[in-house]
Amino acid sequence: MELSQSLKEIERRAYRASFEDGFYEILWGAVFMLFAWIPVLQRFGIPRFYCYPLVLVFALIPILGKRLVTVPRLGAVEFGEKRKARSRYAALIGAAVVVLMLPLTVMMFAKGFPGGFAWRTAAMMVLPVVAIGVYFLDYPKMIIYAALLLYAIVSTEFLIPYLGKPLSTILSFGIPGLAIIGYGVFLLLKFLKKYPLPEAGVNDGGE
Repeated sequence: MELSQSLKEIERRAYRASFEDGFYEILWGAVFMLFAWIPVLQRFGIPRFYCYPLVLVFALIPILGKRLVTVPRLGAVEFGEKRKARSRYAALIGAAVVVLMLPLTVMMFAKGFPGGFAWRTAAMMVLPVVAIGVYFLDYPKMIIYAALLLYAIVSTEFLIPYLGKPLSTILSFGIPGLAIIGYGVFLLLKFLKKYPLPEAGVNDGGE
């Protein structure tokens, strides 16, 4: 029993270490910055619907970052079947939530809802995904980033009558976005220092 518990704790630490590289923080921050600058891009004639697919491009940040930076330092960790199953469940349920919320998303961005209802709709989309991520992925910091996202939405709605667009959006989304990116870079630098690359020529065989 003690050996089993020790192995679970080792696996849990290895899993948590995979979140220490800051790439998910940089991804979140990039999404914030995209939302901050969408009204500016619209001023230059770029429709907002052309901007949202950039989120899929930003998703490459943790994928490539872990492949090029994290795995060479930590190794390709093979987690247990239970943890892999939780990740699969999170992906499936999260995708289902996004698909179900897609009609609301299209209506909101097409201005089918009154302006004051926009942040409530966004909350309906964000909160289920965050709850799934926190539960299945064991990633509690998602709560903080989701709270900042909801704050940015509400702040934008509040500041529009006073500052107008795009300044209200730039401030509401841009400041948290820069803070999250800065935190991600800090984590990445700390990760690089904590887990340097193995020296060339070292192997497990001891030869």
